[in-house]
Amino acid sequence: MKSSLKLLLTVSAVALLMSGCAQKVRIKALNPAEVGEMATKKKIAISSFKNDRHGLSGKVESQIAKHKLDKKRYFTVVSRKDLNKIMAEQKLQSSELMDEATATKVGKLVGAQAIINGEIASASATTDKYVEDREKCLKWTKQGCVRYKHYKVTCKTIHAAVSANFNIVNIETGSIIYGDTINKEYSGDSCKKAILSKGQALNRLTDAIASEFVYKLTPHYIYFNVALLDKIELDSVTDRQEKTFETSLAYIKAGRMDKAEKMLQGLLDELDGKSYVVAFVFGVVKEAQGKLDEAKKVYMMADDLTIEPVDEINLALSRIDSSISKREEAKQQMNAK
Repeated sequence: MKSSLKLLLTVSAVALLMSGCAQKVRIKALNPAEVGEMATKKKIAISSFKNDRHGLSGKVESQIAKHKLDKKRYFTVVSRKDLNKIMAEQKLQSSELMDEATATKVGKLVGAQAIINGEIASASATTDKYVEDREKCLKWTKQGCVRYKHYKVTCKTIHAAVSANFNIVNIETGSIIYGDTINKEYSGDSCKKAILSKGQALNRLTDAIASEFVYKLTPHYIYFNVALLDKIELDSVTDRQEKTFETSLAYIKAGRMDKAEKMLQGLLDELDGKSYVVAFVFGVVKEAQGKLDEAKKVYMMADDLTIEPVDEINLALSRIDSSISKREEAKQQMNAK
C-alpha cells in the first residue's frame, strides 16, 4: 500500500512538473534592415577609418562582403585596392572622406552608390589586481572540517571599452544616409573566470561593433520559440485521434514539419474543423514552414473556435501580422535595384 501511494505521488509530481514545460517550436522569420535606404545602395565602398588601430574598417568590410541572404550576396563591395588607387590619384587622405563632398567625388570615381566612413572615437583597456582571502579544508571528521589552510590569491581584473562613429554617404545626393555611434564594453575578473588580454578584449569589442553595424544594414533572419498546446479540448475525440495528435507533436519535435502538416490537416478534417487546439498547432507548423499567409488563416480559424481568450492564439495573431509585414518589407529591400 505504501509503495503504491509512493508511486502515485511520484507520477503526480512528474505530471505537474511537465505541465509547465509545454513543447516548443523554433520559428525562423525574415526581418528587414533597420537602415532601409541601403536597399538601393548595394554597391558600396568602405574607407579606412580614422584612429583605427584595431582593424575596425577591415572587419566591417569583411562582414559586409561575405554577408549572404538565402545564399546570395546582398552587397557588392568596391575593392580596397581600387579605392586606394583613386585616393592616391586625387592626393587625398582617408580622413578627408569624412567630408560628404569629398566622399561623393571619390565614390563616383569608383562607381559606388554609397561610401561608409568611420572613426574609433575612443579605445581603452586597463588592468588592475586585488588580493582575496581563501581557505581550504585539510582534515575532515564526522563533525566537519577540523583543520584549515588559509592563503591569499591575487586576482587580476580588466576593463576595456571601444566607441566608434559611423556615417554612410549617399553618392548620388552627397547627403548622409545614416549615422551611428556604437559603444561596447568588456570586464573580466580572473578569480571568477578566465579573462582576455588587453589586445584580445579590444579585438573582441571591435568584432562586436562591426557585427552590430552590419546587422543594421541588411535584412536578416531572427529565431524564436513558440509554445504548443498539447491536449485536444473536445470531449468527443477518440483514442485514435488523440494518438494521431500525439504523433504529430512527435514529428514536430523531430523537425518533420511536412509529416506533421499532413497528419494535422487530416485530423482537422476528421474533427470537422472544430478543434481550436489542432487548428492552432497546424498554424504553428505552417508558420515554421514560412507559409505565413496560410498560418494566419488557420490561426484565425482557431480564434473563431474559442469560447474565451487563449493566450497562445492571441500571441500568434499579433505575431503573424507583424511577421507578414516585416517579410514583405525585407523582400522589397532584397529585390530593390
